[in-house]
Amino acid sequence: MKKIVVSASSLPAGRNMSSQIDYIARVGNFGADMYHLDVMDGKFVKNKSIDHAYVEQLREKSALLFDVHLMIENAEKVVKKYIKAGANIISLQYEAFKDENLLIKTLKTIKNSGVMVGIAIDIDTNINVLTPIMKYVDMVLVLCVKVGKGGQEFNKSAIKKIKTLRSEYPDILIEADGGINDKSAPAVVRAGADILVSGHYIYSNDTFEAIQTLKGKNG
Repeated sequence: MKKIVVSASSLPAGRNMSSQIDYIARVGNFGADMYHLDVMDGKFVKNKSIDHAYVEQLREKSALLFDVHLMIENAEKVVKKYIKAGANIISLQYEAFKDENLLIKTLKTIKNSGVMVGIAIDIDTNINVLTPIMKYVDMVLVLCVKVGKGGQEFNKSAIKKIKTLRSEYPDILIEADGGINDKSAPAVVRAGADILVSGHYIYSNDTFEAIQTLKGKNG
C-alpha cells in the first residue's frame, strides 16, 4: 500500500500558544508526520492567523516537520523570515502573486535555502496556470476548499485536478488540503495525493484513530 503522509493542520488549535503546544505534542505522539501551519494576513484572505515569530516559537517545542502555507500578500518580502523560523516546506499561494517573474524569484529563494518548495492553488484556479513554474517546485498543494478558512466541506472538483497533476507530473509531490476526513481521503489518495492535510477531522475526533485512518484506510 502507498505510504500516505499526514500533515495535521494547526488551525483548529487557534492562536493561543499553549493550545498550539499541547496540540502539536498530541498529534506528534499519535502519528502525524508534519504540522501544517496556515499563515493568513487578513489582507489576501479575510482571516488572520499566525506569523513568522509564532512559527519560530513553536519550532522550539517540536521536532515535527513544519509545513508552512503562506496565504499572504507580499510573501516575497517575508519568506526569508519563515525560512529562518524553521519551516521545512514553504508553499506560496499562486493567486497572491500578480507578477509571474516575482513568483519564480521567490520560489528560487526558498529552493536555494534548502527548504522544500510548494505552490498552492485555490479550488477555482485551473492547474494549467502552473505549467511555467512547475520546474521550480517540489510540491503542489491542491486546495479542496476556498482559500483562507478552515472547516469547509470538501469540493469534489479537486479530485480531477489531482488526477491530472499526477498524470502530467508523476514525480511531483501532491498535497491535498481542505475537508479531508475519513470520507474524502480515499478518493483523494486514489487520485494521486501523497500528503493529506487535515484539521477539524483530527482535532474533533480521537487523535490516534483519525490519523491512523487517514494513513491506513484510504487505498
